Amino acid sequence: MTAHNKTMMTKLAKTKPCLTLLICATVMTGCIRPYQPDIQQGNIINNSDLREIRYGMTKQEVLFILGTPMVIDPFNEQRWDYFYSKRHQAKNQTSQRLITALFDGNKLVKLEGDVDLANVQLLEPSTEDKQHGGTVITKPTQREKGLLNRLGIIKGKQ
Repeated sequence: MTAHNKTMMTKLAKTKPCLTLLICATVMTGCIRPYQPDIQQGNIINNSDLREIRYGMTKQEVLFILGTPMVIDPFNEQRWDYFYSKRHQAKNQTSQRLITALFDGNKLVKLEGDVDLANVQLLEPSTEDKQHGGTVITKPTQREKGLLNRLGIIKGKQ
C-alpha cells in the first residue's frame, strides 16, 4: 500500500462519522412536524355572557355584553351575527359557534343559533369560562410624549 492510499484511508476514516451524522440529521429534520398554533377567529362568546342576555335588551346593552358582532347585514341592520371558530391543529378539528341576534327597532326579540335563550340559564360554564374566568378590561397606560420627555431632558406638562 502506498503512502498516498494510507493518507486517503485516514481522511476517509475521519470524515465517515461526520458524514453519517450529517445524513442522520438531514433525515431526522424531515420527520419532525413543525409546531402549528391553534387558530381562533371571531367573537369568543362564553356561556356566562349568554346568561346575561334577556329579551327586550337594547342594541347597546347587547353590544356591551357580547361585543361588536362579526357580521352586520348591510341589507338588514336588525340582524347581528356572532361567529366563533377555533381550529385545533394537533387534533385536526375545527369547532364553531354561531349566534344570531335579531332586533325589532332597538330591542332584542330573538336569539338564534347554537343556543336557545329560554334554556340559557341551564348552560354549564364553557371551557373558555373556566380558563379565563370572565372578561378583564384594562385601562391603557398613557405614555409621555416625545423622546426628550421620556429621557428627562425636557419636562412636559404634568
